Amino acid sequence: MSIETIKQASAPTRCHRSFRRKGAEDGAIAIMTPFFILVMMAMFGLALDLSRSYNRKAELQIAADAAVLAAAAALDGTEAGIDHAATEAESIANNTNFAYSTDTVSWSSAALKFGTSADGGPDGWVDAATAKANASKIFFAQVDTSALDPKHGKIQNFFMPVLASALAETNVAASAVAGRDSLNVLPLAICANTDTAAVALPSGELVEYGFRRGVSYNLMNLNPGGPSPENFLVNPVAPPGTVGTTMKDKLDVVGPFICTGQMAIPTLRGGEVTVERGFPIASLYVQLNSRFGTVAPCLSSTAPADLVVKSFDLAAAATWMQDKPDNLSANPLTAPDPLLTVAEKPAGATKTAYGPLWTYAKAAKYSDYVAHGGVEPAGGYLTFSANSTDWGLLYNPGKPQPKSYSSTPYQTAGGSSTYKPYRNTRVLHVPLLSCPIPAGALSTATVVGIAKFFMIVPASSSALYAEFAGMDTEAALGGSARLYR
Repeated sequence: MSIETIKQASAPTRCHRSFRRKGAEDGAIAIMTPFFILVMMAMFGLALDLSRSYNRKAELQIAADAAVLAAAAALDGTEAGIDHAATEAESIANNTNFAYSTDTVSWSSAALKFGTSADGGPDGWVDAATAKANASKIFFAQVDTSALDPKHGKIQNFFMPVLASALAETNVAASAVAGRDSLNVLPLAICANTDTAAVALPSGELVEYGFRRGVSYNLMNLNPGGPSPENFLVNPVAPPGTVGTTMKDKLDVVGPFICTGQMAIPTLRGGEVTVERGFPIASLYVQLNSRFGTVAPCLSSTAPADLVVKSFDLAAAATWMQDKPDNLSANPLTAPDPLLTVAEKPAGATKTAYGPLWTYAKAAKYSDYVAHGGVEPAGGYLTFSANSTDWGLLYNPGKPQPKSYSSTPYQTAGGSSTYKPYRNTRVLHVPLLSCPIPAGALSTATVVGIAKFFMIVPASSSALYAEFAGMDTEAALGGSARLYR
């Protein structure tokens, strides 16, 4: 039989077998299709249930983040701040929707806890009542939605129960931690001339911690306890009550804090701060002068120049004051007296011994301090006038005729007594320490208050001339709250 004959005989057989295989495959697909449809439907149902759980958790996370940020922003180291934090968290939460905006959050105070650090601190997360006993250290808050009504985290599943009855519902929750991460205070500290918050001079002038408003001082040449200057570098990253290390060998780290006028700690209260004797102004005065427009080595985005960069011109002081001052600051008492100035002891002063006066702030009245309970109103305390009567009363002896102006030169030139970006950046917020400080290069000290000093001229490698402008509070100087987790 020829090969050609064999091929012709085999062709029908091959066609028959091919047809038989195709029919068999069609039958298998018909059997498997319903199974695949069921699997796909199950997967779709599982994805739907899981997505609803995911979305609910995301909704609760948004509510937790918003509430905890509001709470942390309100913490100011006081018991009232803790109450305010609780109120703010509740207000934010109660205005937050969930379940695809079909329901609103029902707040519970049990969901809000407080702590001394981002992990709660040594005592862990505590409720508001417990936190008040340690209010000066409380700057962190936690919100946990699992403490709210169970309805918030409960999702009824549609398809997952098919797999197991235990999967009929899913419970989700969200938590968030926020706290203050900085304080708008310079890591330069000086001694308070006295630990007394406020007294009145015979004229009725307010004196705060031994400083007079409108009077200029050389902050590098003060010491109420002796004839040698005392000034300090504050560790800008060691919170009060902790043991900080030396920072003088890390001035590249300190420099940016001088530029921004901030410290990477939430408070200066609740314990002693780590300080080092002898603020290294020779290495850091350039950073201080960024306020006058000399930005380098600072960044212009974080250390903007003041809106008014004109400095006090001692040579042409008659344009600012009737009597030309002897120096850029009030004259120090002669040794061996402590490095107080004639500003603290005006009886023996001459009319030119005070240095520049009222370039930024005016002398304030003690009676108004008392009337406001020591809490300065937004518009400031009542001040004395620039007239012969008040001038002679304040700066005895002699009655120099002052220049006539209703506002101080800085304010007239466009500055603002209320902080705004690019304005008042020449105002340094300086911690005042309770002195004397224990001996040693590295020590600890108690901060009694935060003073405002207005730079009247750029700093030099040995001097920092600034006018006392009153006191400020940590509540006003606290940095922004941020989420930690």
